[in-house]
Amino acid sequence: MSENSILEDTQRTQGHEALRKNVAAGLALAGAVRSTLGPKGLDKLLVDNQGRTLVTNDGVTVLRTAKVEHPIAKMIISASETQEKSVSDGTTSTVILCAELLRNAWYLVSQGVHPSVVSRGYSMAENYAMSELHSLKLEAPSMEVVRTVLEGKLNAESRELLSKLAVEAADNIFDEASNKSDATRVKKLQLTGDSVSGTRLVSGLMVAKTCVHPEMNTNLSNGKILLIDGGIERESLTSDVKIKVESTGVLEAFRKQEISRLETIVEKINDNGIQLVVCRDGIDDEARESLYRKGILAYRRVEKND
Repeated sequence: MSENSILEDTQRTQGHEALRKNVAAGLALAGAVRSTLGPKGLDKLLVDNQGRTLVTNDGVTVLRTAKVEHPIAKMIISASETQEKSVSDGTTSTVILCAELLRNAWYLVSQGVHPSVVSRGYSMAENYAMSELHSLKLEAPSMEVVRTVLEGKLNAESRELLSKLAVEAADNIFDEASNKSDATRVKKLQLTGDSVSGTRLVSGLMVAKTCVHPEMNTNLSNGKILLIDGGIERESLTSDVKIKVESTGVLEAFRKQEISRLETIVEKINDNGIQLVVCRDGIDDEARESLYRKGILAYRRVEKND
């Protein structure tokens, strides 16, 4: 089969014409979000296929909503989304910067400079910019930085509340010895039934679960916590076997033995001064009652990531 028959219904563009179209796609994408940049940026009114409207000046939101088919435009949107995931800001600036780099590259190529030379030049410029970036930094209050990140994403009241909570959380996890913060120590839980104004910061361990017994004391002070990568349950047979029971007393003996084993586990937990038990798997009814009587708070089926 010849190449012509395979590419019969396709259109191929190469050379300067392909470069021109790629640059034009990047500039068109930047033009769609350029007016949202800066403190005087304008909002965009977005309407989807179902007639739903959204007003925003967040660049990445505009780009996600747009139906973009051009591969270069998709690459720029991907870079913008990476910027959003990294620092939650600078998405519009990323798109505009990419577009201007493409514009300047096209000017150089049109003057006869080879694209590989332009690429090496940009790489050298990046290294120089990174070396000088530290000297250009500006000190700014944490609240102002967070407010800037949330600008255009929330109303003024919600923005102020979340900015305050974010700064407080960052201060709580900051380690002065290493001069670093461990972001994995902050967890965001979304609970239904309340508005943004109900958001609050909990300093400690928070699990979106109810305890295994409704009368357990959930107000605990400092104490020991036991994390079980499993459960406090009856053991099941590991293989497919059949047991012939000739007396009902045997079944009762089995049940009593299982209950005794669970109570022994709870007794050992209590002897070690454990106040809180968190299990990845389940907790049987008998174990729940025993834990309640011992005054031990317990949660079951908690995700391993939690």
